[in-house]
Amino acid sequence: MKPSIKMASVFALSALLSACQNDETPAENAPEASAVTVTQVTLLAPTSGDLTIDTLAATELPPVNGNRGGVSFSAPITSAAQLVAPTQLEQSSSDQYWRTVSGAELNKGIMLAVSQSNSVIRVAPRGDASSGALQHSPAISPDQLRLYKVNKQNVDKSASMIQSMSDPQAMATAGIADDSSALRLSEQATPGVYQLQVVRPLGANDSYLVNVKEKGSPYRLALSAPKRLSSQAPKLAFDLKLSNSDIDLSPTATLKQSDGRYHRLAVVKQGDNWRAQLPDELAMPVSNLGLSEIQVDVETRVNGLPLLRTVKTAFKQYVPAAKLADEASIYWQDSKPTQAVFDLQVASPGRYQVSAVLVGTDAQGKQANILRAETAQWLDADGQVSLSFDAEQLKASGLGAPYAIKALELKDQSQMARLSYLGEAASL
Repeated sequence: MKPSIKMASVFALSALLSACQNDETPAENAPEASAVTVTQVTLLAPTSGDLTIDTLAATELPPVNGNRGGVSFSAPITSAAQLVAPTQLEQSSSDQYWRTVSGAELNKGIMLAVSQSNSVIRVAPRGDASSGALQHSPAISPDQLRLYKVNKQNVDKSASMIQSMSDPQAMATAGIADDSSALRLSEQATPGVYQLQVVRPLGANDSYLVNVKEKGSPYRLALSAPKRLSSQAPKLAFDLKLSNSDIDLSPTATLKQSDGRYHRLAVVKQGDNWRAQLPDELAMPVSNLGLSEIQVDVETRVNGLPLLRTVKTAFKQYVPAAKLADEASIYWQDSKPTQAVFDLQVASPGRYQVSAVLVGTDAQGKQANILRAETAQWLDADGQVSLSFDAEQLKASGLGAPYAIKALELKDQSQMARLSYLGEAASL
């Protein structure tokens, strides 16, 4: 072998050995990754404003979201962002009322209570499917309507109380596209009883919705009712108040479920609140889609004059199909939480979503938000759901121990319903 070739071989072998040594050196010198540890935490007891599940129940309704794929992510949030609990009550108020009347009643003339000048009366045709086919009542031209004041049971037809009219085309232009016509009372129209009548006879079985809107009236009916109602609690509690009046009210209530069905409800007073009883066979709608609605009507007298009011609000009917167990497992690495694992008790197969906010502590000892983690997956039976806390997001926050989990929320995507919420969930 020539010297030059031999020397090249030596250099090549040396370089190869050197490369092997360099490959091994970093592994020998690299710091060992710290071990993962697991701790158990007990979820804190619910406080005012939290939502809880006590007794589980199964539902047989088809799921709205049947996706069986899982998804999980976390995202940083503003450190000082307010973590607001979901509101449990829906507030609404009304200065108007509704009545459903037949063509025969409008032919004869219906009595309407009005408490405010310049009030607006709207008449809209309604459909009837009792024969098996939908029959839509004809629209009424406003020039076919007459409005007269009633004085001591006598109808005064000497003067019309109508200031202006709007036909269905004008109403559609204003965004009300239901073939309705409207009348505005004159400024001379004083509070009291009025008769609304049609000039051209209607079909006796035709159906119409009459809406009296009394803008500016001092009498508003306020309703406060839950935004959600469990199938385990078939009584809907609500609060009812009439402004500028302390008279006792005797409300009636109607349930409109998400599938469009209407049902009259029995109403009783308990203390300062009212309870509307949902019959067992009507305790739940036949679909998970949409919201149900309660409509409350009041008919009374204020200062000797009749007053009618209708107020309504929507709510979600749901089945408490799952709940979080009382304990969770927290995974740690390098003294930082990396994951929270929750046991989920499941009464019905479904797609369940869990979310929470991870909170840390700054150099001044004040708590601040780090990130919000969410996960969703399909569970056929009891199982576990995990929230992962992104290490880069946690590092970028500059926050450290002690940590806490807040705004822990469980949703049932199969029902599109919120099942539980804990504002202060756990101290880590």
